[in-house]
Amino acid sequence: MGSVENKDIKVKDISFINSIKSIAVIGASKKRDYFFLRNHQYMFKGSLYAVHPNAEEISNFPKENMYTSILDIPEAIDFAFIAVPAKKVLEVMDDCVEKGVKLVTIFTSEFSDAGTEKGAELEKELLRRAKNKVRILGPNGLGLFYPKIGVAWRPEFPTDLGNVGFIAQSGGICNIAIYSSLELGINFSKVFSFGNGADLDFVDLLSFLINDPETEIILCYLEGIKEGRIDTLKTILKGNTKPIIVLKGGQSEIGAIAAKTHTASIAGDNKIWKNFFRQFNLIEVDSLEELLHTARLIDCYGCFKLQNLAVVSISGGYGVVLADLIEKSGLHVPPFSPNIQHEISKRFFMAGTSSNNPLDFAAQFFAINIVKEVIDIILSDNNFDGLIIDLPGFYLKLSPRIESTEDFFKIMLEILNLGHKHNKPLILIMQHLTRPNTINEFLTKIKENKITIFGDPQEFLPLLPKITKYKMKSKL
Repeated sequence: MGSVENKDIKVKDISFINSIKSIAVIGASKKRDYFFLRNHQYMFKGSLYAVHPNAEEISNFPKENMYTSILDIPEAIDFAFIAVPAKKVLEVMDDCVEKGVKLVTIFTSEFSDAGTEKGAELEKELLRRAKNKVRILGPNGLGLFYPKIGVAWRPEFPTDLGNVGFIAQSGGICNIAIYSSLELGINFSKVFSFGNGADLDFVDLLSFLINDPETEIILCYLEGIKEGRIDTLKTILKGNTKPIIVLKGGQSEIGAIAAKTHTASIAGDNKIWKNFFRQFNLIEVDSLEELLHTARLIDCYGCFKLQNLAVVSISGGYGVVLADLIEKSGLHVPPFSPNIQHEISKRFFMAGTSSNNPLDFAAQFFAINIVKEVIDIILSDNNFDGLIIDLPGFYLKLSPRIESTEDFFKIMLEILNLGHKHNKPLILIMQHLTRPNTINEFLTKIKENKITIFGDPQEFLPLLPKITKYKMKSKL
């Protein structure tokens, strides 16, 4: 996937992020049991320091890495996480400038987000103190999550480096997305929670991810952008070839008011934004769940073009429901071509089954090798762009139908990987309520093999036309 050169574009350079080697947590607080310090301590692979004017001892933290001021630390500091009261932030910023810190996260709120003249002036003064030497995430933000080097603001964040970047004004949305990624099988390259965006804003961070070699898919939660930045945004998007998926907050009147209160953002005219997304071929979604599911679909199968789908079900009734939902979504469930239908029909031997599309295996599903042959044949049909399988989880534990669970799961995994063999999306539906806990290991293997799994067809069906439109337009 390509990138955009930024030589003549008004964006701030933060390419140094990929080589952060030292962190200072300023405001490490006993009252919070040194929360942000502990979280970085669990994961960060470089040098970590605690800065607090009164802290004399922190359990299970080296005393030699504790300082009353960042200026006393002998090592150069690349990144500082600031969690001090708003009235002390300016003084801390002065120290960070003198120390030569490259990036800070300011967790502290009550700046422009407060909606007061005092808060807005405090934010302006903060920028003046930074002297354009220290790049700022925030205020009122959680900053940077970078699993490759262990920069993390919360405990138990995933540690695997991925290819999905995420930009959001909301730290809470970032938390939900990061913890959800463990279940969905998404791995992030970097996540930015930039809060008020006093310095580094949406445009700067998007430009960085477009050019970041570790990022292939970009997710955005956007409430609004600063006045005067739209032309720069247009410029960085013109040459972009990475899929960008956007959830726009503040689309309703109430939402727009909430956005202004939340991060001091002006949400803007919804129609203008929708036209903008269409003009620059951004995939717009309506919820955080859709944002993550779209990323997972593209991560597993690339940007695909879908029109005709095959449906494979264990239940004839559920297959009918799926066919209806697919047609309502604007996609189609056409019959198999005659030669493919002939090959499939030869492999059906039980009453109560159907070899037509949607296909109903019923109890013949337990003849698992034949199931594999049939699905392989279906995906070889050039008239079909993808396949949806309905597989209730309890079918994977029915005894005595399955003599060897291990062998059965092995072949089932081979079946689900046939989508990759034919370079077509193969989407698995396994309702959450039918998944026994005893198959969790198998579900983990499904995710590791880049196979999408959903609990409800409505989690993904509205997204397939969006990805198709993106794919068709990106070829123009």
